[in-house]
Amino acid sequence: MFNAPRLAQRYGTTPINGLGSSFVDENPLAISIYDDPWSTAPTPSPPPVNSTTSAFSSVIADAAVPGMYHSAFVAVDTTNSGEVSVNALSRVLATSLLPAATIDRIVNLVSSKPRVSKLEFFVALALVALAQSGKNISIEQVAALGAENNLPIPSLNLDALQPSTSAFSTPYSPYRQSTVRPTPPSYPQEDPWNIPRYSGNTGGPSDLNPLRSATTINGASFALSGYTVYEISTDRGPPVHRRYSEFAFLWDCLVRRYPFRLLPALPPKRIQPDAAFLEQRRKGLARFLNSVINHPVVKEDGLLSTFLTEPSFEMWRKHNTVALEEESTSKRVDRIEEMSIPSDLEEKLAVVRGKINPLIEQWQKICILTERIIKRRESAAADLARLTNVLRVVVEVNERCWRGDDCELCDGVRTGIGRIAEHTQQQSDLLEQRTHALLRSTLESLKSQRDLLIAMRDLFIRHDRLAVDNIERLKKRVDSNSMKLEGLKAAQRDGWEEDADRVIVLIEKDQATIASLLNRRVFIRACMWHELRVVLHNRENALLSKLVQTLAHEEQAFVDNILANWVSLGNAVDEMPFE
Repeated sequence: MFNAPRLAQRYGTTPINGLGSSFVDENPLAISIYDDPWSTAPTPSPPPVNSTTSAFSSVIADAAVPGMYHSAFVAVDTTNSGEVSVNALSRVLATSLLPAATIDRIVNLVSSKPRVSKLEFFVALALVALAQSGKNISIEQVAALGAENNLPIPSLNLDALQPSTSAFSTPYSPYRQSTVRPTPPSYPQEDPWNIPRYSGNTGGPSDLNPLRSATTINGASFALSGYTVYEISTDRGPPVHRRYSEFAFLWDCLVRRYPFRLLPALPPKRIQPDAAFLEQRRKGLARFLNSVINHPVVKEDGLLSTFLTEPSFEMWRKHNTVALEEESTSKRVDRIEEMSIPSDLEEKLAVVRGKINPLIEQWQKICILTERIIKRRESAAADLARLTNVLRVVVEVNERCWRGDDCELCDGVRTGIGRIAEHTQQQSDLLEQRTHALLRSTLESLKSQRDLLIAMRDLFIRHDRLAVDNIERLKKRVDSNSMKLEGLKAAQRDGWEEDADRVIVLIEKDQATIASLLNRRVFIRACMWHELRVVLHNRENALLSKLVQTLAHEEQAFVDNILANWVSLGNAVDEMPFE
């Protein structure tokens, strides 16, 4: 009987000091793992709707949210991700001047996880307003006010909001990453992937700088249109706004034009996407644009330039016809470039073919493991923020000693605990900043490496499918027509000249086609050699070297700051009394 399973209990469901129950079902120590939707497998089904989010949706319902709520959230949602850390929520609530015990209770009422959604943040502000007015603090009370469309406004001093107290800064910043910030999950119904997909790209001997990025994409929502719109900023002109379907159109055109170049895939769509998926897609779009902009050939494409500069891409498409001819139809390989193609190119490509799938699998594992490590650090930062709140409650509760107001022992220990709270806050800030840096730079670099290898695998697939030609059949037809022509000339029957002229036209047409296809064969070989040597080889190694160097330097700076924080704490508590 002692081993019988017990029903799961909601965290903090027992009212304490007049504080109402929580809708949170999990202990704050719970850890979740990032779900990376990019993989070789089909797009996964949407995950089950989070029960906590659903609960708070019913709490807020359709109530009008005061503008002050949005202002407070924007003040700490610096990445426009739609969620903030427990640390950020605690710092906002601290400006309310409520007792530490109340702040700690509110934080645990609204969230048990490292991150706090916008709805959870709003409920926390409503609870703060209730506490400031001396009313009972409970989720039920907030729900009742929400039903009356009368959410209370808390008194917060956002101007005095303490930013991260960490002195940590990344001394070795990576190359600029494109940033795509998604808007609320409203999407068009049409599926742009109904267009047949190829993969395309061209290549010349121009230099490649894989560490340059000229694109920044910020999310902007236009509720009237009902679409998610991304703002793209480049050094080519003023910012422009693009929908996902326009990204899909660009990708399809580039793939058709450049079937023998390295082009990364677009991030997928998903019905009812959650916030995590939207953030992953934002970054995936950024990696896509960074890749094509840095490609030595594709970066010069006219359609790409239009996509990055035309104010209304949709209107431009209505008034212009986009040419989709394969790159080889308008380009030729000169003799010098042809001679530079190694005779053993097929053997070199075979080596890459043999290891591409195992490499993709390993880099996918690296990305997943890195995300888990980052998530654990994020959870540690949240736990330290909660620990800070609890330590402040201890200081608050121990404000008076039973011996009287002049107890030096209690005063000294209480001061020491306050110093510990300051340094756990500092530690939380350091971990949070480092987590953001890892997500923004390290993880994106790892995924760029994975995307590059997947693009190479896709290039091999396109090559096997599209490089096939009918030269041998045409040669046989030319030989057959040549023999027919000789027979007509030998027989010289009535009207043979006209028949001979028709056969000559057929022979010349086939010979011209053969010449064009032979040039295409050479061009394809030149493309594959260029993509292997200039794009794949240079980029995968340069990106990896930069990634490792940056990671080592950033981790060193992070550890130095962690050490400095604990040394500072040691100095601060050395004088704590024993008696």
